Amino acid sequence: MKINEVMNSRIGFWVQIFAVYAWLTVLSPLAGTDTYYSVYILCGIAGLLCLFWNHWTWLDMPLSSREQKAAGRLTVCGVLYALAVVLANYALFEPFSSLQNVWNLFCCLAGGFSVAYQILWTLWTKLPIVTPDIQRRQPGRVFLFVFFSVALIDLAYLLFVLYPGVLTKDAISTMAQILGHRGYDNVMPFWHTVTVEVFVELGLRLFGDINAAIALFHVVQILFMAACMGLVVMTLYQIGAPAVFLGAVIAIYALMPYNIVYSVTLWKDVPFSGAAVLMIAGLYRLIKGVGRHTWLNYGLFIGGTIGFSLWRTNGWYAFLVTVLVMLFLMRKKFGKLIRIMALVLLLCWVLINPVLDALAVTETDFVEAFAVPMQQVARVVASGRELSEEQTEMLSEIFDIEQIPQKYDPKTVDPIKFETFRYEKVDHILENWQEYLKLYVELGLQHPGDYGKAWIEETKGYWNGGYRYWVYTLQMEENQYGIFQTRGENLFSRIFGAAFRFAERQGILQWTTSIGLYVWVLIACTIINVLKRREEFLLSIPLLVLLLGLWLGAPVFAEFRYAYPVVLTLPLILGVTCFQQEQ
Repeated sequence: MKINEVMNSRIGFWVQIFAVYAWLTVLSPLAGTDTYYSVYILCGIAGLLCLFWNHWTWLDMPLSSREQKAAGRLTVCGVLYALAVVLANYALFEPFSSLQNVWNLFCCLAGGFSVAYQILWTLWTKLPIVTPDIQRRQPGRVFLFVFFSVALIDLAYLLFVLYPGVLTKDAISTMAQILGHRGYDNVMPFWHTVTVEVFVELGLRLFGDINAAIALFHVVQILFMAACMGLVVMTLYQIGAPAVFLGAVIAIYALMPYNIVYSVTLWKDVPFSGAAVLMIAGLYRLIKGVGRHTWLNYGLFIGGTIGFSLWRTNGWYAFLVTVLVMLFLMRKKFGKLIRIMALVLLLCWVLINPVLDALAVTETDFVEAFAVPMQQVARVVASGRELSEEQTEMLSEIFDIEQIPQKYDPKTVDPIKFETFRYEKVDHILENWQEYLKLYVELGLQHPGDYGKAWIEETKGYWNGGYRYWVYTLQMEENQYGIFQTRGENLFSRIFGAAFRFAERQGILQWTTSIGLYVWVLIACTIINVLKRREEFLLSIPLLVLLLGLWLGAPVFAEFRYAYPVVLTLPLILGVTCFQQEQ
C-alpha cells in the first residue's frame, strides 16, 4: 500500500487521531516542555481538521502518479518536522532506557508526522485558490490607506510616548561612530551607520539638537516601514486576496506592539527587514507582471536589493544565492531580470569590499560567526568531560577555561564570548587554524551528545515552536552624547500602554511572537510552491538563507529581531501561495 492509502485508511484515521492526542499530551507544559504550548495546540487542531478533510475527501480514491510522488516527498517533510519537535524537547525523553520515555518518543514522532503530513497534503491539494481575473480599481488608494494608518500610529507613539525613540547598546555604538569621530567599523554595518548619519547630520543642522536629530531619523524610518507594509497589502489586493485576509494583515502591521516599537528603534534589523519586503515584493511583481508600471517595480526591487545587501552583513550572501538559483533555473524566462540582479550584486560587492577597504573601515571580528562552535566546546567543558593534557592546553590558550562552567548559558553565547574568550589570541587561532579545527572535530567525535545538545539549545528558537524571550525593549542606553528619552504621560501613552499589556497577556496571541511558527509556515509555503513548480518559491530563498545562518551561528537562541525579515515578509509569501489570480 502507498503511504497516502495507509494514512487515509479507516484504521490509519483512528491511529492518527490517537497519535495527535498523544503528541499534545507528551508535549504539554505539565510534562516539562518550555515551548509555547499554544503553538502545538494550534498545529494539532489544524492537523486534525486536515485529517478529517483528507479522510473523507480521498477515502477509497486512487491516486495519480503525480499525487503518489507528492505523497512520498511530503512524507519526508513530515518526518523532518516530527524530528525537529522531538529534538527541541529532547529532555522529555531522557533517560532513553525508560520504557515510558521510549513510548512517549514513539507517540511524539507519530503524532508530529501526522500533523505535518496532513496539513501539507491539504495545502498541496487545495492551493492556490484562484481568484477572478479582475483589475481591482485604484490600488494606490489601498497603499495610501495602509501607509497613513501605520505611519500615524507610529508617529503618535514616537512623538507623544517614547521620544526620540529606543537606542540600545548597539545603537549607541553606531552613534559613537557618528558623533565621536573615532573612525568607522563594520561591526554595526557601515552602510547602515552612514544611512543613520545622513539624517542625524541633517537633523543637527535643522534643529541643533541631537535628540531632535535622532527623532528625525526615526520619522524617516517610520515612513519607510509604513511604505513597505503598504506595498505588501497593495500587492495582495491586486492579485485578489480576500478582504478578510487583507484586514488581518493590516491589523498585524498597524497594531502589533513589536511593529510599533521597532519603527522607533535604531537597529539595523528594522530597515533591513523593510528592504527585504521591497526586494521580495518587487521580485514577485516583476515575475508575475503585477501593476501597470514595470519601471516602478524595477525601482522597488533594485532599491530593496541594495538595502538588503548593505544593511546587514549576511544580506549580500542571501541575495547571491537567490541570483544563482534564478540563473540556473530561470535564465531563459527571466534573462533581463537576472542580468539586472547580477549588476546590483556586483555593485553591492564593490561597496562592501573595495570601498570599505579604501575607507579603512575596520572589518567585523570573525569570532562573531562562530557562536555555535564556541557553545559546543563550552558545553563539553561545562559538563565536566575529561580532556587530555593537549586539549586542555589548547583550550586554555584561547579561553579562561576555569570560568566556563560558571559562565556557560545554553541559550546565548555572549557570556562565553565576552567573559571567557581571549580576544588577544585571535591571531594565534588564525595562525594555527588547522590544529584548532582538528581539536573541534576531535571533541565532537568524543562527545557528540554535548555538541548536539549545545546546538539545539542555541538555535531551537528559530526552528521549533515559540519561546518566552524578550521581543523588544523600551530602554535608552546611558551615553555621553546628551541623548536621553522622554516618556510621555498623556492620553496616548495610556492607550498604547493598555494595548501593549493586553497583547502581552493574551495567550491566544502567543503565536504572533513565535519565531518557529513563522519559520514553519515559510517552509510549508516553499514546499507547496516547489511541488507545484510555481515561481513563487523564489521569494523564500533569501529568507531561507538568512535562517540557515541562524541555524548555524545564532548568538542567541530566540532573538526576535534577527527573524524580523521573516515576520515582516511572511504575509506576502503566504498570500501569494494561497491566492493566485486567474490567468
